[in-house]
Amino acid sequence: MNVAADPGPVAGLRWEWARGADPTLPAEPDNEFVAAVRDWMADPTRTVWTAGEDPVGMVCLTEYTRMPSPSDAAGGRWGYLGHLYVRPEARGGGVGDALVRTVVAEAIDRGHAKVVLSPSLRSIPLYRRCGFTDDNDLMVWRP
Repeated sequence: MNVAADPGPVAGLRWEWARGADPTLPAEPDNEFVAAVRDWMADPTRTVWTAGEDPVGMVCLTEYTRMPSPSDAAGGRWGYLGHLYVRPEARGGGVGDALVRTVVAEAIDRGHAKVVLSPSLRSIPLYRRCGFTDDNDLMVWRP
């Protein structure tokens, strides 16, 4: 796995992912979209990894830092695993597993208290194989 520095391949994967849900999108991302992904990637709280020289997958770890607290249990940092995508032709070959394990290893190195994510139904078995549980202390508000 490689930390992504070039937004082009990341934008391409994101575009392909979106086209899976909306096939009316053009075949390739435009320069404006690539620039938006570049700006998004520039946020120092985000790290994006890609799999392969001509990337077939990607994942992002976004770090959240809690307000300092005199209680160790109330402070610290945690990560959000997001934007896991593997091209359909590469699925089932361990790419997703390797990307998730890369994020977990990085979270451990950074001393994160936890890593959370919002799985699709299809991805739940993968995350369980990688050690994630349904233990949830988060609530969600949606407009």
